[in-house]
Amino acid sequence: MTSFAVFFIIISALCFSSGGVSALGVNWGTMASHQLPPKTVVRMLTDNNIKKVKLFDADTDTMGALAGSGVEVMVAIPNDLLKAMGTYQRAKDWVQRNVSRFNFNDGVKIKYVAVGNEPFLTSYNGSFINLTYPALVNIQTALNEAGIGDYIKATVPLNADVYNSPPDNQVPSAGRFRSDILQEMTDIVNFLAQNKAPFTVNIYPFLSLYLSSDFPFEYAFFDGQNTVNDNGVIYTNVFDASFDTLVASLNALSHGDMEVIVGEVGWPTDGDKNANVVNAERFYSGLLPRLANNVGTPMRKGYIEVYLFGFIDEDAKSVAPGNFERHWGIFKYDGQPKFPVDLQGQGQKKFLTGAQNVQYLLNQWCMFNPSGRGNISKLGDNINYACSRSDCTALGYGSSCGNLDANGNASYAFNMYFQVQNQEAQACDFDGLATIVTRNISQGQCVFPVQTGKPSSGHYDYSYSSVVRFGLVMSGLMFLLMA
Repeated sequence: MTSFAVFFIIISALCFSSGGVSALGVNWGTMASHQLPPKTVVRMLTDNNIKKVKLFDADTDTMGALAGSGVEVMVAIPNDLLKAMGTYQRAKDWVQRNVSRFNFNDGVKIKYVAVGNEPFLTSYNGSFINLTYPALVNIQTALNEAGIGDYIKATVPLNADVYNSPPDNQVPSAGRFRSDILQEMTDIVNFLAQNKAPFTVNIYPFLSLYLSSDFPFEYAFFDGQNTVNDNGVIYTNVFDASFDTLVASLNALSHGDMEVIVGEVGWPTDGDKNANVVNAERFYSGLLPRLANNVGTPMRKGYIEVYLFGFIDEDAKSVAPGNFERHWGIFKYDGQPKFPVDLQGQGQKKFLTGAQNVQYLLNQWCMFNPSGRGNISKLGDNINYACSRSDCTALGYGSSCGNLDANGNASYAFNMYFQVQNQEAQACDFDGLATIVTRNISQGQCVFPVQTGKPSSGHYDYSYSSVVRFGLVMSGLMFLLMA
């Protein structure tokens, strides 16, 4: 065998062994009542050979932990700062404070700046439509002026609802950007092309299933039997179809060759009848080998840069879209893996490496005490209070704790509040209806958690809006209590 042949085989082996990781990043969200220390999370990234991470802000502690790690980073400007970024000096200051100062040897390897997060969602009622493009222009201009715009690009992570196919021709090749934002999308796409920056889209097959009772279940996965025929091109899953609908939309603006990043894709594990570990494992078992093998889509063969959503569960996220919002992580709240997943895409059923040296509060739980001194007529109010200030999303219909009886529902709600409040004794009183116990009161698949020991920011302030958003969970609980 010649030396050239040996060299070729070695290089091929290296490319194959690292292919899955090169295409893969994760989203690191921090909307949690008890965050793991940033250095612990970065250790999780490196322990699992994850080379890319997408953030939702530019938190100093997070950035400091990423410094020297070699992990490629997409920092972010939240939607509530888009208006400020419309002023060039503010954008220039933001770039200096959050990008340039980390740009040094063994600093943070920033590659992208995300300008907003899905700012054109229809649920925002146009709040950010006129703010996004000016912010994008100013941020990229500031990056260019700082001398780093050649290798750090501004992009706008957009939800897949910015494009669609007409009702009478529901195929990917007919894809176009929404008519109400066509001018804004045209400006953004042209500017991205001018600056050689990528288009970033978030694609959620789970949401397609969640939002429509008529959506074919199997089409949400990569091994199903449902198909869509687009003029002889066969689509077997909604991920490919959605991605190519975007490619067609870009092509309609004469930018069909623009680089596309999938900024978010994943499957939740609780909070809905279809959000569970079995379905999540099935979804990732289909997605990851495709990424590792650079399968691409019918319109865009080859490598696609993808960021999984999400890395760790976030128990304080808004549940306005659905109770599943707090359960997207491939890791649980404490940094422990939920199910086997092979990020290399080789089909091996193996668990990822979890967070190391995690500290927990004491092994104690708060339980409903029906024979205690409390007034049972106040039980509903106390459950409502507990759930509005903690995470009761696992109690919903079809969720992991959805089969508890009335007493179990009360205990779960009380314990979640007790743990969020760092097991303070007064947090397990509820007008005399609860008591602290030292035996694990989990029931079957319904886990009553013990919180991690060192909260990042004390007691999380669950807003009043969260109280309203727990309506579906609470109505179910009250039905059980009255039965």
